[in-house]
Amino acid sequence: MFPNPKAKKIFFWTIELLALALLVFIVSRLDFLMHPLSVFMQTVLTPLLISGFLYYVLKPILKLVEKIKIGKRRIPHIVAVTITFLIFLLVVFGAMWMLLPTIVTEVTNLITTLPSSINDARHLTNEIIQSHWFRRLHITVSDNDIKNSVSQYASTFLSFTAGTLQTVVATATSVTINILTIPIVLFYMLSDGERLVPAIQKFFPNRRNAQIADLAGQMDRTIEKYISGQAIQMVFVGFSMSIGYLIIGEPYAWLLGLIAGITNIVPYVGPWIGVIPALIVGGTISWKMVVLILIVMAIVQQVVGSVIYPKMIGKSLKIHPLTIMLLLLAAGNLWGMVGMILIVPVYAVARTVVVFVFALRRIDQNENKNT
Repeated sequence: MFPNPKAKKIFFWTIELLALALLVFIVSRLDFLMHPLSVFMQTVLTPLLISGFLYYVLKPILKLVEKIKIGKRRIPHIVAVTITFLIFLLVVFGAMWMLLPTIVTEVTNLITTLPSSINDARHLTNEIIQSHWFRRLHITVSDNDIKNSVSQYASTFLSFTAGTLQTVVATATSVTINILTIPIVLFYMLSDGERLVPAIQKFFPNRRNAQIADLAGQMDRTIEKYISGQAIQMVFVGFSMSIGYLIIGEPYAWLLGLIAGITNIVPYVGPWIGVIPALIVGGTISWKMVVLILIVMAIVQQVVGSVIYPKMIGKSLKIHPLTIMLLLLAAGNLWGMVGMILIVPVYAVARTVVVFVFALRRIDQNENKNT
C-alpha cells in the first residue's frame, strides 16, 4: 500500500493529527465542560502570569544579592531571596505612597470634569469645522450632527461606566485575591526556581541531562532579557511621558503617563494605544496641545528605540519587526490584549525549542552514521 516506510509514517502521523484536531473541536463545543475549565484557567492564569513577570524582573537583583559575601561565604540562597523580596515590597509600597494619592486625585478630577470636557470637545470640533482650511474640503457638517455625535459618544461612555460600576464588587474581590496570592507565588518562584530544570530532566534519559539544561538555560535567558528589558522600558516611558506632560501643561499628567507606561508592554502598538487617552484630553484644550503631546511621544519613543531597547533587549529575540507585527495582529484578534502581551515571548521560546530539537536530531543522525 505504501511505497516506502517514510510515506507510511507520514500517513499515520496525519491521521493522528486529524483525530486530535477533531477531538479538540468536539470538546470545545461542550460548554458544560469548557466553561468551568475556562473560569479556572482565568482565575489561575492571572496570578501566575503576573508572578512570572515579576520573577524575571527580580531575578537579576537576586543574582546580584547572591554574589554578596559575608566574610568568605556567600549569602545563603533563602536569605538572598528574602532580601530581594523585601526590596520588591519596599519599592512597591514606596511607589504607592508617592504616586497613589496623586493618581486617585487625578482620576477623581477627570470624572468630575467629564461633562465640561465633553462640552469643550464639542466647541473645539465646531471651531475646526468653521475654520478656513476645513471649508476648502467642501465637507458639510451641521451643528446638530456635532451635538448628536458628542451625545452618542457620551452616552456610550456613561453606559460603559455604569456597566463597569455594577461589577465593582466582583472586580474588587478578584483584585484582593490576586494581591494576596501573587506575593506568595512570587516568593516560591524565587526560592524554588532552581529546582525546575532538575524536575524536567527526570522525564528524559540521563544522557540528555546536559542538553536539557542547555535548552532550559537558553529559554530562561531569552525570557529574562525580554521581560526585564520590557519592565525597564515601561518605567522609563511612564516617568518620561509624565514629565513631558507636566512640561507642556497637559492635565492628569501622572495618570496619563502611567497608562502610557503600562501599555508599552505591547511592542510597537502599545505606545500608540497609550497616547490615545492623552490625545483625547488634549483635544478638549486645543489642537496645539495635541501637537505637543505627539512631540513628547516622538521624543520618548526615539530614546527608547535608539538607546534603551538595543541595550536592554537588543537582538536577543532575533525576530524580524514584520514577524512581530503579524504575530500581534493574529494574537490581538484571537485572544485580545493578553494575547498581544504574551505572543512575542511565547513565540521566541517556541522557536528556541524547535531549533534545539532539530539540532539534537542532527546530532543523533551524525552519531548513528558514525556507529
